[in-house]
Amino acid sequence: MRKTIVCLANSYKHGGRCVAGVCVEDGSWVRLRGRAEDGALELGEYLLDDGSEARLLDAIEVELHYALPSDWHPEDWVIAPARWRLVERPAGAPQWDKLAACRSDAKAKVILRDHRDRVAAWELKYKPMQASLALVRPKEIWWWVRPAGATRKYRAVFRRGDVSYDFAVTDPRWLDRLNLLPAGIYPHATFAEDGTETWLTISLSEAFFGWHYKLVAGVIVRAKA
Repeated sequence: MRKTIVCLANSYKHGGRCVAGVCVEDGSWVRLRGRAEDGALELGEYLLDDGSEARLLDAIEVELHYALPSDWHPEDWVIAPARWRLVERPAGAPQWDKLAACRSDAKAKVILRDHRDRVAAWELKYKPMQASLALVRPKEIWWWVRPAGATRKYRAVFRRGDVSYDFAVTDPRWLDRLNLLPAGIYPHATFAEDGTETWLTISLSEAFFGWHYKLVAGVIVRAKA
């Protein structure tokens, strides 16, 4: 089954990637799973027919094999072994307006069930997730580059309504930008010009030591309409 989706997440997932987006035909979320046991996509699985990597806001046509929903990822689909086709880069404004209107989580008081940055795996056995992906537009965002021993960690700290959030960042392109900076906390104005709006795709991770983490899997900065 072939579907066209607008890519809203292309993030690190263990040794591969997690790619997800919104189907233009029906407005539903689709998370694409590869051959790996955890569903991570290998390099050859997320390249497009022109040899480039799927980017945020690309409209791409993919061949889906079968749905594989779980308690933590109800949107998962296993991909067929066929190269993805680039339809439009980036998706046009009318298409964006349509998907933002139908998938924006603006009316939800909290993101993916509550304000925490994780959900316990045991909890999902009794109360499965109704959604593991959300598209949000925060009022304020700060980017935290934090030393962690010999490595560094990258966090998005933002407010939405009256609630504050602190999620790990897994968007590769955004991490490339943060990696150039010394440790510290940076206002979003450091990266976004006037006249733009910023949307975040929030994704729930696979289980890691008993927890599913909420991740900033896509950072979309676009000109205001």
